[in-house]
Amino acid sequence: MQVNEPFVKKINPSGIFSAGIKIAVFLFSIGVIYTVLLEKKHWLELFAQTFFKENGLYVFAAMLAAMFANISVEAIKWKRLVKSITVIPFSTSLMAVYSGIVAGIITPHGIGDYVGRVLFIHSEKRFESIGSVLFSRVAQLCITCITGVAAVIYFYFFIEEDAHMLLALAVACVTLVLICVAWNYRAWLLDKMKHVPLLKNIEKWFEQLRMYNNLLFAETLGLSAFRYLIFLSQFVCLLMYFGVDLPIEILITGSVFTFFVKSVIPSFLDIGVRELAAVFFFSAYHIADEKVLLASLSLWFFNLLIPAVIGLFCMFKIEYRKRT
Repeated sequence: MQVNEPFVKKINPSGIFSAGIKIAVFLFSIGVIYTVLLEKKHWLELFAQTFFKENGLYVFAAMLAAMFANISVEAIKWKRLVKSITVIPFSTSLMAVYSGIVAGIITPHGIGDYVGRVLFIHSEKRFESIGSVLFSRVAQLCITCITGVAAVIYFYFFIEEDAHMLLALAVACVTLVLICVAWNYRAWLLDKMKHVPLLKNIEKWFEQLRMYNNLLFAETLGLSAFRYLIFLSQFVCLLMYFGVDLPIEILITGSVFTFFVKSVIPSFLDIGVRELAAVFFFSAYHIADEKVLLASLSLWFFNLLIPAVIGLFCMFKIEYRKRT
């Protein structure tokens, strides 16, 4: 039987392999998310009862709008950082951020975020863009540590003289000092990496950091601070919505403290640590754990679960093959 040649040429083995990988990752991610939701079945029932009523729908819409604004700011930030390597449209940067979220949600401390993003860069420049993801995450960590220092000091002097707070303060200060030193001596550190057997092969992944300057660092910190304000506003609003009746300054301090603890302690699926930190802080004011947990888990739902679901479909836009 004669086979139609043009049809045969359309069958691309690498394309089939690429589609297979995407489908496998998609199904695995769906499985992980479904498992997490099963464990949170009781919370989902309370979530539905709370939000799917007249006043709740307004809050639901506001949280969704804040989530989209938050992701858009991160997309602008990352688009700016990879500009020295390659120019990508905002839509590509946005899909990369969503893809990074779904990859990060199933790995400890969001390690998968690096992979999810760089796969949207031209294949020959993917490794070079790893440094931009690191830079973006470090800038966000800077803002979290700076605000976290203030929250920890407040907790120690005005709530409880807990020795753990002094440890947290030391961790924040050391982190900020290390970031400052690494930034100012980045060229020297990159040069030294070339002479370390285990690091010399990956030094080129971070070579882009040499081209960044203080102005870009300041711009990145500014965008990171804007993202942080969105996170903070969401959490404070959710705490108020679920009936945590405390002065606004306490709600803000508790939210900042929670974000700080979440950032310095690695976790899997981004759940558990934040909830414990929030309950620990607000228990000092005799607030019912359920209210705090509902607010914290709702924040996880809006800022991670929904973006992760969107990211599942963004991953199908990834090109695994090298462009010719």
